[in-house]
Amino acid sequence: MTETHLDLGGIDLNLDATIPMPAAHGGDADDPDVATKIELAQAYEEMGDKEGARELLQEVLQEGSSRQRDLARSRLAALGG
Repeated sequence: MTETHLDLGGIDLNLDATIPMPAAHGGDADDPDVATKIELAQAYEEMGDKEGARELLQEVLQEGSSRQRDLARSRLAALGG
C-alpha cells in the first residue's frame, strides 16, 4: 500500500480574519435581510396581521441600520405599537 502525504500547511484556520463581524446595532449600512423583514412586515399589515407586522418590526429595531430602525419606529407608531 502506498502512503500519500497531504500537505495542509497552506490552510489558514484564523476564522476571525476571514469572517466580517457586524457592527453594533447593524452599523450604518442597510442589512438586506432586515430590508426583507420590513417588506414582509408591510405585507403582514396589508393582510391584516398587525401582530405579525409588529413582531417583525421589533426584530428590525434589534438588527437594522439606523435608517431601518427609524423606519421600523415610524411603522410601529402607525400600527399603534
